[in-house]
Amino acid sequence: MKPDHSLNDTNIDAGLYGAASALLQVVRPGDQNAPTGWHEFETPIPRASGAAVSTPGSTGATGGTVSGTQAPTGSGTPPAWITSLNDPVIKTDMTAASAGGVVSEAGMGQLFLDLAAELTANNSTLSASQLTDLQTIAADLNVGEAASSYVTYVTDALIDGNAANATWTGGAASAITLGNLAVGSTATQIVELADKWFLGSDLPNSTVQMSGESTFSVYYSPEANPVFGAAGPSINDINQGYLGDCYLLSSLAECAAQDPSIITSMITNNGNGTYGVRFFVDGSAEYVTVSNDLADGGTAFNRATDIWASLVEQAYAQVQAGGDITGNGNNFNYGNSFSTIANGGYPEYALEEITGASTITDFYGAGTAWSQYVYNDALSMQSAASGLTTSWVLTTLATDLAAGNDVVLASRTYAYDSSGFITLVADHAMSVYGYDSATGDLEIRNPWGVQSGQTWDTTFEVSLGTLLGDGDTITVDDMTVSTPSVVSGALVSAAAGLQANATVTAFSISDTAANVSGAFASLATDTKLTSITLTDPATPQFTLTAGQYTADSTVLAKIISAYGLTVTGAAASAATALQSNP
Repeated sequence: MKPDHSLNDTNIDAGLYGAASALLQVVRPGDQNAPTGWHEFETPIPRASGAAVSTPGSTGATGGTVSGTQAPTGSGTPPAWITSLNDPVIKTDMTAASAGGVVSEAGMGQLFLDLAAELTANNSTLSASQLTDLQTIAADLNVGEAASSYVTYVTDALIDGNAANATWTGGAASAITLGNLAVGSTATQIVELADKWFLGSDLPNSTVQMSGESTFSVYYSPEANPVFGAAGPSINDINQGYLGDCYLLSSLAECAAQDPSIITSMITNNGNGTYGVRFFVDGSAEYVTVSNDLADGGTAFNRATDIWASLVEQAYAQVQAGGDITGNGNNFNYGNSFSTIANGGYPEYALEEITGASTITDFYGAGTAWSQYVYNDALSMQSAASGLTTSWVLTTLATDLAAGNDVVLASRTYAYDSSGFITLVADHAMSVYGYDSATGDLEIRNPWGVQSGQTWDTTFEVSLGTLLGDGDTITVDDMTVSTPSVVSGALVSAAAGLQANATVTAFSISDTAANVSGAFASLATDTKLTSITLTDPATPQFTLTAGQYTADSTVLAKIISAYGLTVTGAAASAATALQSNP
């Protein structure tokens, strides 16, 4: 079964609902009888009083020439299948697109626009022979030359058909019928298919509808900011706007914090103001092309000085043209529209679609203990467990974070700090970007980010016990970073997991003397443990028997803080050695 707890965050006062027991029901996502152990999370940033609503403007959705740079011209002979093509325009452009042995996205886009121009000049429609040529291209694109998985996918989608071809939106207030390529396809249809798959001009619907909120409109205009900042993707690039897609943005922020290469690998820069964006759906890569024509020039929704998150956010709206992948399609499916992603979704879906993780694990606060549900890359349940202790879950999460796995919190209640600023938000997803070994708390970042006059804490800490009491859900993927890591300041409770984690080469502990002394025996076997810092406010005292002192000497030698030691029952022969021990 697939989980079903999308976050309903357009009504920011609404609470979560449902019980984990419903997770045992076997359903597909979006089924009418979907279990309620998962919840939709979508709380948009609160709109400032009197904030203006954008008015529609130019969509920038017209077809045209592709201005990107094609692959360098090579001197080799084109593959035999290219020379066998019948239509001279198709043959010439396919030869140019694959010059140098690498098929360029810009070259393929130009091929379809030139084909449309040929049909217009001849006052004709696509012939059976021309369609056969195109089908040959789709079948043999990687024979005798190389095309990226992105170029291969969008070429196949245009030629062989895709569910997203059913309609064309182009940033307008409503969609029109488009259809798959076929004998008799018109030049206009071919241009729109090329615009959809290669030019990124099939922009989302200009009208945005969120449950409980007034409908508003956006316009599209180019944004000249760079895709990434100088340091690459950052968690601080996520600043959610007036759109209920926290489940997506918190997942993006988490990936940027844990392993920025996940983000950079999602986006292909075509060099002409268009970008390929990859999502994993049921374990398979799917691509959509977006342009730098962003909603309200990139100010309507996520806000940053670079545009990678806005590109992914817009791509996530556009990819819904092929069918809802938020998990909330039965309730809100507007196709290629921000409305589809603005009314709640599932952190489980978003993490899987961003990362392509092989497993997604939920820890669900179920009364006095945690329940665990493990899903595969198609989000079908593989296993379940219950009665897990907070200590065990915390150790697991600390280990996951240290290993580079992505962790997202789905909160179901409001909470405030001592100054009255909002910390936890009902029906809201947030990134769990770290573990504070000194406090034993999880470090949380709200995707609302930073804004002048904000009433919330962008980052804060919360105990796992609090989240258990609130009945929250914590979602974890298995995107362990392969680079070996050193973990500093872990709690004693995390030691066993860190010792067993293949990606951890060394770790240190920061914990109380009581916790350390209670685990002397197990810590003695932890070969990756390098040092121990005692966090007690005063100098702690250990009292050990002579036998314990001998057995625990390895651990004692790793304590770098000051402590007092009393040894009882020592033999007289050991007195000199004990006296000289500082």
